[in-house]
Amino acid sequence: MIIETQHDRRCLEILHSNTPYEYKKLVGQFVNTLGFDTFGCTVITDHSAGLTEFQSLTNAPPEYLSDFQDLVGAKLDPVSQHCKRSSSPIAWNQDVYVAADRGDFWEHQAPFGFKSGISIALHLPHGRHFLFGVSLNQRSCGNERRVRELSAEVRLLAAYAQAAAFDLCIPYPREKRGMTLAKGELEVLRWGLDGLCNWEVGREMGISETEVKLRFRRAIAKLGCATRYEACIRAIRLGLLDCE
Repeated sequence: MIIETQHDRRCLEILHSNTPYEYKKLVGQFVNTLGFDTFGCTVITDHSAGLTEFQSLTNAPPEYLSDFQDLVGAKLDPVSQHCKRSSSPIAWNQDVYVAADRGDFWEHQAPFGFKSGISIALHLPHGRHFLFGVSLNQRSCGNERRVRELSAEVRLLAAYAQAAAFDLCIPYPREKRGMTLAKGELEVLRWGLDGLCNWEVGREMGISETEVKLRFRRAIAKLGCATRYEACIRAIRLGLLDCE
């Protein structure tokens, strides 16, 4: 596959981050190209009903880190609560906080550069969740059209960022790291990277649409993923799939 855009290349660089420092540097550079100042992400793993693990990566100012990692405050923050309930991006500013009667939250974070932004949550299998947000030291991210465009970019970035974040914060199970996929499973993932539907993949491979679905299902299950897109990213991250 030919990497067509600079954003694609940046996403792959983030995907292959080897250290938290490298991750924060690369994600920070990417969000800067989108016009944002800072980013923050939280990896959440529900080990049991009473045991949840939280780990964060951010380039927020050091003096704001304790607030960023405040789990009690997150339960009252309207943006965090939206992300807890939904996988749809939320574009936020002061109005969102005021409408939720939490204007004091916005007043507290604004001096640190958090005046507007876009946040999204990815809810994954096995009690895993990924919260990702970008912020701006301005009262608005732009007009409605610009916000839609930025939300799409943030969603794409989050898909790559989550795979690397989980591997850095909570290393992928050792048995998964040495795993292999069948040739047919890898092949459907390669076609999946091109965005082809099941029927189109089957046509290219000369197999039935049902067989395509089965191969995708097996690959997704082996990789512990929720969607074919996540499986493609995980396979790249593990070195099982070459996207060039």
